[in-house]
Amino acid sequence: MDMDKRINNLKIDFTKVIDLKNENVKMFETLEGKIGQLKIIYSEFIKSNKQNLFIFGLDSFHFQGKLIDIEYDDMKRLYSAITNRIYCEYFKLYKIVVDYITENMPDDRKIMDLINVSKNSYPTYKDLEPFKQYDFEIIQSVHETIITLLASIHNYFLNKEHDLKQHQLKNATGLNIDNFIHTFNYNNVVLREKLTLFVTYIEFFHRLHTKYFTRFTIKMQLFTTQILHDIKFEDSVEMHKMKRKSMMETLMSEDVDKEILHDLKKSMSEPSSTPKSTSFSSSSFDSNADIPVLGKPSKRENTLEGIFLNIDEPNEVVIIEEQKEEQKGEQKAEESEEKKEEPPTEIIANKPDADDMSILTSETETKSETPAPEAKPKRKYTPRKKKTDPTNPL
Repeated sequence: MDMDKRINNLKIDFTKVIDLKNENVKMFETLEGKIGQLKIIYSEFIKSNKQNLFIFGLDSFHFQGKLIDIEYDDMKRLYSAITNRIYCEYFKLYKIVVDYITENMPDDRKIMDLINVSKNSYPTYKDLEPFKQYDFEIIQSVHETIITLLASIHNYFLNKEHDLKQHQLKNATGLNIDNFIHTFNYNNVVLREKLTLFVTYIEFFHRLHTKYFTRFTIKMQLFTTQILHDIKFEDSVEMHKMKRKSMMETLMSEDVDKEILHDLKKSMSEPSSTPKSTSFSSSSFDSNADIPVLGKPSKRENTLEGIFLNIDEPNEVVIIEEQKEEQKGEQKAEESEEKKEEPPTEIIANKPDADDMSILTSETETKSETPAPEAKPKRKYTPRKKKTDPTNPL
């Protein structure tokens, strides 16, 4: 690819990084608003309910908000580490490019003037401060300065190539400047390769930073979706659907395991243990009454008694799968009913005739009329007398 096109593409690629960064900033602002609403609601609950049992009942709500705060702080820390690293890489590359230009192109006044203007414009990066926040405008400025310096190096290289052709024409006239031309050409080759190396560095940084921000965006979308899934805020339904759709598309493009995607969809569509109709007030509500959401007062009451913590609707994909399963069950039920309505087929060949039935009944009746034989009397046992010996009277 031509070097001019590669340098121009660097500007286009960096806009993708900026868009991802802006999307993350918007999600942070949205989360801050939701967390602020939860804190206000909890404080109002505590003010109006100061008994021990009420405070005990609100401990779960307090821990719910605490978990959100912990995860939110972790996300901010991760975002700070990513932006800090971006500035680190661009600042160090800027220093390398400036040193190379100062050593090898001191005769170009335009490039040297640009370096002198931007030399003290950027804060020095410190490796011992990996979470220090640098304004993203400074990061953009460093990036633009590097692109400008690379474009200036490319123009300098084109001028040197023109000079080389002029020297070659002089060599063709008979001047013995062959070694000079080889040396000049060698310097141009080194300059071209050095420029290619710098451009390749930035291209790699763009791919790396895009991957960092893309994965961070997925985590932020998942975090936001979990909050909107658990708690109904104002306008949270549409936001939840949009975040969920974009997150699933991004995960599918990243070739994530299908089992992980399935579990993620299931976790985002499963209802929580809190029933939908559970309210914080002890009064009864009509079935047709309007169910308010957090951040939006009820039509009947402007107090916190009308606030519900509702569960989000199940995922559309899961609903479609359940409908298909219900249709299959209905088809099976219809087929079983049709089988029940059909008359059972009887084997006529084995069925006895009426005459045969009469014969059978008569035989059974005659057998029942014959008297049973009398039982013989039992013989009584009588012991036999012993014969006496005449010779022995005893």
